[in-house]
Amino acid sequence: MPVPTPMFTNAVIDADRQAPDPLSLLVRAYDRAIRACETFDHRGAIASISVLRDALDLDSPASRSFDSLYKWCLERVDAHDFMGAAQCLRTLRDAWRRASQPSPLVSPSTWDDLPIC
Repeated sequence: MPVPTPMFTNAVIDADRQAPDPLSLLVRAYDRAIRACETFDHRGAIASISVLRDALDLDSPASRSFDSLYKWCLERVDAHDFMGAAQCLRTLRDAWRRASQPSPLVSPSTWDDLPIC
């Protein structure tokens, strides 16, 4: 059985599958957390969100921002607002999914058509 990447050593990986890339593991961790929230599984939601939170390297500002979001989700679950937590987690998961998709290259000939920020 392949060894999971160290960043997600706490995540459960199916024994019959090859270990996916770290981004796939991250999306699967979000899926588990969302599923737990949608089924009002308090213990499962706390455990799944904690896996996401424990995987963070808190040395960067971005990681601290994610930590704040995960903390908010944990607070929502404790307050029995499972759908609020699920919506936040779903938004994050979808953003990671989009980030994993190859983006179409912009040819230099279309640069003039790009909006100026």
